[in-house]
Amino acid sequence: MSQLRSIGGLTFVNAVGLGVTVLDSIVTAQCFGTTAPMSNYFAAITVLMIVQKIFMVGQFSDVFLPQYVKIRETEGSEKADRCFSALFNHIMLALMFAGVVFVVTASSMAKLIAPGFSPEAQVQVAWFSIGLIPGVLLTVANGHLYIVGNARGWYSRFAIYGVLGNALGLVAMVATARWVGVWAVVLSQNVTQVVMLWGSLRYLSRNGYRHAWILREPGFSTWSVTARVGVTAIYVLATQWYVIGFNAALTYLPNGALAVYKYAELLYVKSGSLFMRPVSVVFFTDASVLAHRDPGQLRARISHALYHYALLFAAMVAVLLPAIPNLLGALWGGANYSKADIVQTVYYVSCLYGLLIVDFTGQTYRRLNMVVGDVLPQYLAMSVAQVLSGFAAPWIVHHLQVNGVPVVLVFNVSALFLSAIFVHACRPQWQLAFFPRQTWKLIVAAVLSLSMAWLMPSWLPWLQYAGDISLSGKILELMKSALMGGLGLSLLLGAVFLLKVEEAHAAWRWVREFLQQKWNGLKATG
Repeated sequence: MSQLRSIGGLTFVNAVGLGVTVLDSIVTAQCFGTTAPMSNYFAAITVLMIVQKIFMVGQFSDVFLPQYVKIRETEGSEKADRCFSALFNHIMLALMFAGVVFVVTASSMAKLIAPGFSPEAQVQVAWFSIGLIPGVLLTVANGHLYIVGNARGWYSRFAIYGVLGNALGLVAMVATARWVGVWAVVLSQNVTQVVMLWGSLRYLSRNGYRHAWILREPGFSTWSVTARVGVTAIYVLATQWYVIGFNAALTYLPNGALAVYKYAELLYVKSGSLFMRPVSVVFFTDASVLAHRDPGQLRARISHALYHYALLFAAMVAVLLPAIPNLLGALWGGANYSKADIVQTVYYVSCLYGLLIVDFTGQTYRRLNMVVGDVLPQYLAMSVAQVLSGFAAPWIVHHLQVNGVPVVLVFNVSALFLSAIFVHACRPQWQLAFFPRQTWKLIVAAVLSLSMAWLMPSWLPWLQYAGDISLSGKILELMKSALMGGLGLSLLLGAVFLLKVEEAHAAWRWVREFLQQKWNGLKATG
């Protein structure tokens, strides 16, 4: 029950955050769309993401969170916090040095990541990159502070400060967009991270965490953690090889193609964070504890996580995908975001959503491998997957052009998924946990309902996105979106009943009994 409460609380907060993000995307798309400056901004963000990945926030979490939990369980919270302080202080010193280095190399990085852009555009990419440095460095700091929050089960509270930061960042962008153009988006990113850092530090300090300004802690070696993370350096470099190759290939596509893909990627990441990430975060923390207390329960915990992935995937695919064409047209369509851009965005989003369950299932097994100690084999296997993807991406995009983008995505996600399964299968006593049988029916139901919903616009052409950017046109598109989403949900419910999915019948029995009790109560009082 506590796991469901944690997942539910984090999902609720993320839902509010998604609302803020959607509003942010509406403002950004309406003001800047897929214009050249916005494409330059997206290229700059890619450069800064490379810097962020070099500091391996996720890798430090994978390696240090189980160790933090172990220290807290055996030596107490105060000792665990001092160990984290020593590690965090080393990271901050490295961050300050990296910021200086990046300012010096920004121009070269811009040419590397955007070779298909003009020299003038590359200069703007470099300046955007420099402007984004403070926010990116704070993002790294926030990511490491979240390790403590997640280890203590404060999932929702930290997410709340993220929502607050995004909201204030949006206010800053709206207030300045008219005067500074795309630089308003840069300002928004920095404001967001400042607010998140303030909130994280405030909550930690008010709940017993006391940061120690130390670089060493007796009995704990920061270098041992760094060395364990250091084995992931090959993976980080391999990932940046893939990111640089893929994004560089996108800059050779027609104008606006990079921006369209980045908008689709943003929507995918945010919706994945809303629905899937709460399960992933709670699973990894629980698995880290179980690895020390009751390793025999790990396989059951994996099946539990996979069940939730399948449940959420079915709902997202069956309800969101049919509604997205009209929804994006109503929210993003405008003078700076054409009908053709909307169609292309929907194409990319559909491909990304289709890979969602494969992506997060792979993440589950990767994190399981980390928990049981297979850190080096897992990162080496992922490195091979990323290197292969980095070689394949430019070649695929060059030959298939726009249609090559989803092929690259399928290749990369599948390669990472297989790398996790391979490492898990190499253990002497490995047991692959599959989705419970009923969840396979759930996925089949989602695919069937989605197929029927997608056919409806072909049968009823007036349901298709018309490209009308007037107010009445946008209202009509929102109504179509609601109709398509409702249709997808109805078809999904019908399919799960026809396939006799036990959860659906159990839910219906509960609703029926609840309504019967209420009716009996009304008759008794009447």
